[in-house]
Amino acid sequence: MLKPSLSFVPGGATAMDIYLHIGAHRTATTTFQKYLMRNSKVLASTGLAVWGPKRLRDGFFSGLVKRPQDITEDDQRRAHRSFGRISVELTLAERDGMQGLLISEENMIGSVRNNLREQRLYPDVAARLNRLRPAFGDKVRRVAVGIRSYDSYWASSLAFAVARGHRCPTTDMLDRLVTQPRRWRQVIQDVAATFDPAEIIVWPFEAVAGRPERKLERLAGPQRLLPAGGARDWCNASARAEELRDMATMQGQPGHLLPRGEGRWQPFDEAQKLAMRAQYAQDLAWLRDGADGMATLVEDRMTEVHSGEARKHAPLGQMRRGQRHDRQERGVV
Repeated sequence: MLKPSLSFVPGGATAMDIYLHIGAHRTATTTFQKYLMRNSKVLASTGLAVWGPKRLRDGFFSGLVKRPQDITEDDQRRAHRSFGRISVELTLAERDGMQGLLISEENMIGSVRNNLREQRLYPDVAARLNRLRPAFGDKVRRVAVGIRSYDSYWASSLAFAVARGHRCPTTDMLDRLVTQPRRWRQVIQDVAATFDPAEIIVWPFEAVAGRPERKLERLAGPQRLLPAGGARDWCNASARAEELRDMATMQGQPGHLLPRGEGRWQPFDEAQKLAMRAQYAQDLAWLRDGADGMATLVEDRMTEVHSGEARKHAPLGQMRRGQRHDRQERGVV
């Protein structure tokens, strides 16, 4: 099994700051990306270029976004070509007067499919990001990570999978997702270690999912114009329970595995939901307590908890809207 390492320094110095939004999946990433794309010309006029999935998934990250254990020699060659292409595009953006570049691509850290297959929360995020980092050199100034309560995160991930033909989860699988050892805390630690000394910011889905302008402000800087266009457009809501039942039946799956009723599909029972919410509360407590100096928690417009500072805050509110991801993981494993 080939696991090649990459070393690459982008050709041509660039003065641009690079801002990365790396997901996670199922945390309103598509809503944020649609907002950025709708306002890309306005943002470019302020000196901020935007690269989103439409551009990046058209071979731009070829050979780079893949499970480390599956990398081949051909992937290695394609990765070096991608590095060259990225270097050229960075130089061109700088020549066009861009002072900043915002890259939004959740597949940099993995995929929903791989999380469910491994029954772990982004198990190889460190290896994936270390493979990508050389493309950006030392220009990454800030990295944003979205997180979400485990009960709704895994329910949304399972709905995403079932809608695309995957089998309904068994009772054993649900139990394993509840007890899987990876937490957002470990994911954030991996990200911080990879991109040190860049600032790591973390926004909870429950607090800012429907506020893409707030995310832009915190990620790329408050001095930038915050476009209003599309700020309240909600994109890609996960399929509701009745839709999933119809999809599963068409796929020949037993209908009883999906409960009757309407609204969001929640496959976990009350005890499992309580356990996962307690796990999430521990993550938030760690972040509010300063995250060991690794990250800054962004909860709402007026409240932030900076790394190294301990502050008290009110509990997060509940969002009632969801997400639907269409071609979110094309070519990603």
